[in-house]
Amino acid sequence: MKKLTNIKLLEIDQLSPINKIRKVIQILRDPIDGCPWDLKQNYDSLAQYSVEEAYELVNAIDDKNPNEIKKELGDLLLQVVLISQVASDKGDFNFDDVAEEISKKIIRRHPQIFDENYKENDLPHESWERIKNFENSETKIKSKNILDKIEKNIPSILRSIKIQKKVSSLNFDWPNYERVLIKLDEELDELKSAINSKKEDHIEEELGDVFFTLISLCRHLSKDPDNIIRKANNKFIKRFNEMENIVEDNNIKWHDLNEKQIINLWNKAKKNIKRG
Repeated sequence: MKKLTNIKLLEIDQLSPINKIRKVIQILRDPIDGCPWDLKQNYDSLAQYSVEEAYELVNAIDDKNPNEIKKELGDLLLQVVLISQVASDKGDFNFDDVAEEISKKIIRRHPQIFDENYKENDLPHESWERIKNFENSETKIKSKNILDKIEKNIPSILRSIKIQKKVSSLNFDWPNYERVLIKLDEELDELKSAINSKKEDHIEEELGDVFFTLISLCRHLSKDPDNIIRKANNKFIKRFNEMENIVEDNNIKWHDLNEKQIINLWNKAKKNIKRG
């Protein structure tokens, strides 16, 4: 592995930003002079990195930090370019194919913008779903079961949403959120019975039903359950950090606190954050 000359680096620097990152990755993947780590990467090894980078981008968006969002978008773009280069080296496809594919798909799914013969028979999101379903029916393996088409390796919350939306299209759904709340009460009662039975498998099953019903409630209220739990996590962390600050400022030892004192600390932390 040899270092690039200053002239070569200058040539790279004169490229457009997107071609610059593509060239950098091509050099890193060079069979003779490339980076050993980059050369050994493949589809499987890069899959987890892609997931991690996507979540880090979400965190940056949650923090409303434009500079961090820019950085994390770059990290995610790196994964796209790197995986595309791996594919190109294997002869599967290249970055241009990826860009061309997504461009065609976006144009195809926005006939109200790009098709001069488009007739406004449905709303844009309805048109998108109709075209998407048609594309899937043309490209995916036929199955008699509607739920077989849902990806198995996507995050569990997202998979639950997709399952519920699929069966809802066949009118297998609660008519409104009030009915979901009634169902949630039923599931909670069943969970209590399962806990009393002390049967671990039964407890897990009923906990799963509660989660699934909560996701249904979110869907009926047009709320994203993943976004909701992420915000709840962040809120808890913020409040607990404030509790730790109070404990430290007052030279209190955690293990000396009783339950009532801990609750009082929690409530004080909540008030401090609201005032702040």
